[in-house]
Amino acid sequence: MTATSFPSSPAAVVDATKASSPVAAVVAAMRRIDPEGGPVAAEQVRAWAETLMAELYSAHVARWEYRHRDDVGPGCWMQADAAQVCYADTRGLVIRALFDKPRVPQPEKEHAFKNRTCTRCGDSEDWAGPDCMPTAQAVDPRSRLPFDPRWLLQPLQWLIDAGPIPINSFDRRFRAKEAAFLRDQLNTYIEECEKP
Repeated sequence: MTATSFPSSPAAVVDATKASSPVAAVVAAMRRIDPEGGPVAAEQVRAWAETLMAELYSAHVARWEYRHRDDVGPGCWMQADAAQVCYADTRGLVIRALFDKPRVPQPEKEHAFKNRTCTRCGDSEDWAGPDCMPTAQAVDPRSRLPFDPRWLLQPLQWLIDAGPIPINSFDRRFRAKEAAFLRDQLNTYIEECEKP
């Protein structure tokens, strides 16, 4: 880059910064807001928030570096490993992350918000990251099989054996989960049998 390619006026510097960094453009626009002026439009705040979320949460860490808390000299940063990052406070270290350029967002991982909650992953709109990653729902393998009335024998035996002695909360939750599963399967079985 030559000296002639650098912007010469302050306005040109601001324009070049805005063009190179959307975050810098949003921060510059926020700083121009008059504190005693009127309220900022909701659409403007939402546009700022979307820009910041997209830009700040989309970068991957290229490498972690650390320095000792009291060391402020030039060249004091060294590459950190996982233990130094995790135990930085106890070891008296300051950690920083160095980023590559932001990655390209993938449209299939976008959130689908309804009532400020993602319908796919369940994250709140305020805390959701840039990618929608739904959790895999665990499927009970018994639900794939036809209903077997013998499944009722063990829960019925538990009811018979329960007696007046209270059981611990773990067993109570386990038995409630099993009973709910059997109730749902039995209801489905009855509905199937009643169909013409």
